Amino acid sequence: MNILYSAAPGATVPSATTTTGSGWSFIFLLVMLFAMFYFLIILPQRRREKQFQQMISQLKRGDTVITVGGIVGKVIDIKKDTVKIKTAMTTELEITKRAIASVFKEREEEKEQEKQD
Repeated sequence: MNILYSAAPGATVPSATTTTGSGWSFIFLLVMLFAMFYFLIILPQRRREKQFQQMISQLKRGDTVITVGGIVGKVIDIKKDTVKIKTAMTTELEITKRAIASVFKEREEEKEQEKQD
């Protein structure tokens, strides 16, 4: 079965479009998408991770910490992956270092108390 197309006399048949231009624009779009993804998601996450590692490496006995669960305690012992904190007069908890949300240094608290006196 043959299909014949008819056109008006003198009409030109549209030729196939080249894909080189659209190929480069697609690659450019992918590069821009990756760049946005990197600067909006990956780079800030790396900065937060670096700050967290620095905070954990400077952790010492006597510092007051707040866990991700909201527990406040004073550091009494530091091990490789865990920290033992004292939360009340006799309550001691052993938590992972990853569970620490923020650290308050002992020296800062003493300076604040001296200013109040």
